[in-house]
Amino acid sequence: MEEEEIIRRAAKLINDRIKEYQENYAVKDKQDLLSMCVLHYATSTLKAEKRVTVEDTEVADKVYQLDDLLSEFFSK
Repeated sequence: MEEEEIIRRAAKLINDRIKEYQENYAVKDKQDLLSMCVLHYATSTLKAEKRVTVEDTEVADKVYQLDDLLSEFFSK
């Protein structure tokens, strides 16, 4: 049930993006529109993954700093 809802939402996003491309570009071929849509979502996904990796690294660095501070404090 949950997966079906996700698929429906994804299909709506894709259809909306295709309509946007049809309105803004002189592309008539559905395959070209779908390819543009796939490229858009693939690049968005890669950018999001990169952001998460950077954020994870920053969080991990802060956790290590906090651990060092706590270790130093409790060793006294």
